[in-house]
Amino acid sequence: MSKLPYPLNITDLLSLETFFAAVATELGGFDEYRYVSAGEEGAQEIQHLFEKVFLPNQRILLAQIAETPLTDNATGLTRATFACSLLVLEKMGGAGTTPADKLEARNRTWLAMLRVVGQIRQSAEYAAAMATEEDEVEFTIYQDRLLPIGRIANAQVQGWLLDVDVTIPVNQYLFPEEG
Repeated sequence: MSKLPYPLNITDLLSLETFFAAVATELGGFDEYRYVSAGEEGAQEIQHLFEKVFLPNQRILLAQIAETPLTDNATGLTRATFACSLLVLEKMGGAGTTPADKLEARNRTWLAMLRVVGQIRQSAEYAAAMATEEDEVEFTIYQDRLLPIGRIANAQVQGWLLDVDVTIPVNQYLFPEEG
């Protein structure tokens, strides 16, 4: 297994966001990468970005973390699962966008999303090969569900949504060593 071109040291929310940013950078082909909040706050952030920041024909990768359920195994290891959504979107131009334009944008974003899936799968394989129980990072990619997106936050877009779970051990946070 070859070494990844970026660190795979996911230990908390900040390092998870750093991982997603590194994936976007490594893949290239994105005009913007942004982490957005979950829920109503995230919807407002996305609306602002599409109304005020992103330009037509830009390809964007958005990452979002929705929840982090905790689970325990028989040996007492507690793990947190970050339920994440990744969106690859292309903001469309004005009202004159034709069905053919939309299909071409949908195809470009589909290919970009497949590259994201491939990069995360490579990261998952690397993490599995290099892990110990104390630092194991596990990825679950719901690639059977690439959901098409045609409108987001009052903006015409073409793109795809992918759900990914990233699971890490958290005993070191639950039971910090006395010092």
